[in-house]
Amino acid sequence: MINDRFPRLGDKKPIFIEISDFSGGSNTLYSETRIKQNEAVESVNLMLTEDGVWSKRWGTAPYGGVTFTHNIDGFTEFRKSDGSGELIVVADGKLWGVNPIAGSKTEISGATFTIGYPCSFAQLGGYLYICNGEDPLARYNGSSLDVYSELSTPVWADTPITRGGGLSSGSYTYYYRVSAVNAIGETLANTASSISVNKQRDDWTGDTEKVTLNWSAVSGALQYIVYMSDTAGYEVMLAQVITNSYVDNGDDIPNNYIEPPTDNTTGGPKFASIAVSGNRLWGTKDKNNPQKVYWSGTGVNLGNFSPAYDGGWVNLEKGGRNEAVAVVDYQGEAHVFCKTSEGRGSIWKVSLTSTTIATDTIIVPVPTKLITAKGTPATRSPVHVENDVYFINNVGVHVLGDEVGVLNRLRTNEISAKIRPFMAGVNKAYLHKACSYYFEGKVFFSVPVGNGEPDRIIYYDTELKAWVCYWTVGVSQFGEFTDATGATHFLGIQGNKLVKISPNYAGDCGVAFTWKYKSPRFLVSKNWGQFGKIKRAYVRLKDALGAPVFSFTGTGKGDSTVTLATSTITQGVADTGLGWDMLGTVALGSTYGAPTTFALESLIRYFYPRKLVRDIQWSLQGSKLNDRATITGLMAEGAFIDTSKPEEWSL
Repeated sequence: MINDRFPRLGDKKPIFIEISDFSGGSNTLYSETRIKQNEAVESVNLMLTEDGVWSKRWGTAPYGGVTFTHNIDGFTEFRKSDGSGELIVVADGKLWGVNPIAGSKTEISGATFTIGYPCSFAQLGGYLYICNGEDPLARYNGSSLDVYSELSTPVWADTPITRGGGLSSGSYTYYYRVSAVNAIGETLANTASSISVNKQRDDWTGDTEKVTLNWSAVSGALQYIVYMSDTAGYEVMLAQVITNSYVDNGDDIPNNYIEPPTDNTTGGPKFASIAVSGNRLWGTKDKNNPQKVYWSGTGVNLGNFSPAYDGGWVNLEKGGRNEAVAVVDYQGEAHVFCKTSEGRGSIWKVSLTSTTIATDTIIVPVPTKLITAKGTPATRSPVHVENDVYFINNVGVHVLGDEVGVLNRLRTNEISAKIRPFMAGVNKAYLHKACSYYFEGKVFFSVPVGNGEPDRIIYYDTELKAWVCYWTVGVSQFGEFTDATGATHFLGIQGNKLVKISPNYAGDCGVAFTWKYKSPRFLVSKNWGQFGKIKRAYVRLKDALGAPVFSFTGTGKGDSTVTLATSTITQGVADTGLGWDMLGTVALGSTYGAPTTFALESLIRYFYPRKLVRDIQWSLQGSKLNDRATITGLMAEGAFIDTSKPEEWSL
């Protein structure tokens, strides 16, 4: 607070400026003299703690005791049926089970993964599903790892179609195609085979008028799907059969909602992002079908993406600009986050409804575009935060949630306005690698500033409604793991190792980092043309260790910023260790004790700057491994000085 209305002390009016509230967080949008007193001009490698005071941030340390040759492509926690957890890592083209307590890793054979393709994970029905957009979908049940073998497209028999009963050659032509189905997907449909008849299909009479289809059996196929149309290229699903032949007598009704697939998914759809919504698996980011969204069946059909097993797919604006990136379960339905070339994207909701054709009940997708110009290019960006979803794009960080006071109406709001200059400096060419995570009331975002993997972390404090920007460290994926002792660890991927992010570490993997706080620039008076002489400048710290450097600057009469004072802050020492004194005639030890620094709950230090200034500013920083402090207060006191205005102000 600033109070220049104290009673006069002699002929000088006192100055008293204090900051005890820092809960406004980081503000890089406004200039130093325009931001609020509870905000920070700089807050590098810091975090807000307690009720909103700045402290040195959490450090990192290697976790799990294992490293890999290449960068890790993904990790997750697999929960077993007995309630225990297993740390799963994809690296070096293999799946590994990591025992962090023993510091060991065990290869889980059964599938390989192309190195350099980030993996996405989803656990449902006792299986952990793993995809990366390049290799067949894999699943792990705690003991074995499996992939599906891709089926071949059916081949027509030497005589593919024959007429029967009273049908003869005529002017009505029908086109048929056949695909094969296994437990997870469907092959491409074969090339259409046609036949001409003398009567429309709707007028065929019972079994006496029919056509018979024959094709070669496909090894591993569980079913076949027959497609039909009276126009080449517009075939739709007609029937599902378990043998390699089909008799069409006109009874089956075409399903106009299901067309032949555009790729072979019997090895699992090759999407790069997988999620769970409505007790189904959902997949997106298929490089060959960028607008396509897949879903699996439920119950016994869980994990099966073929329409024959209640699965399916839908294109969002087929051939359009939006490309599906990630599915998030929100309010019980699948919401698809898309990207566009300029980085904005869109958000869709895909509802699945049931309809009846003849005696068959089928699933029909109903895609609805909810948000037109806000999505994300980053698969690992959307994250659940209480009742909302946070995500990042080229513009900033946004929140998807309910419109206040409007039932069943969603909206998105940008919440990163105060750090827009930082967001503008993010390397948009690599923003698709950004990742997010919600942990202890904080929404963490790791983003790339340089060329490549994310190298900065920012976070939004949902309790204080404030940003912390930024940490000079990055991860390519966040996550949590609860070990056999019940301890939960906040983890990230850094290159070829996992790291734990924790307040117990003073540096980053043993290396010191520089942290710095810089306050707003305060005018000494509401009359911004007035000068004052600062008698004392204070800092109050909690848990200070090491040798942080306190600086105090201001703008003098020469319109230049000058350092009014700077000094290293030292703490008290305590005599510790046995051997300092004798206890009576009994020696407590044979070695001498050593003085050790200790952290005070409230450490106060001040300067005597005694300089004439019109504004002031504080800063505190540390650069050594054991430098640490929590800033709980800043204060300055002095008096206004009647002095002539600087000559250079005159026009």
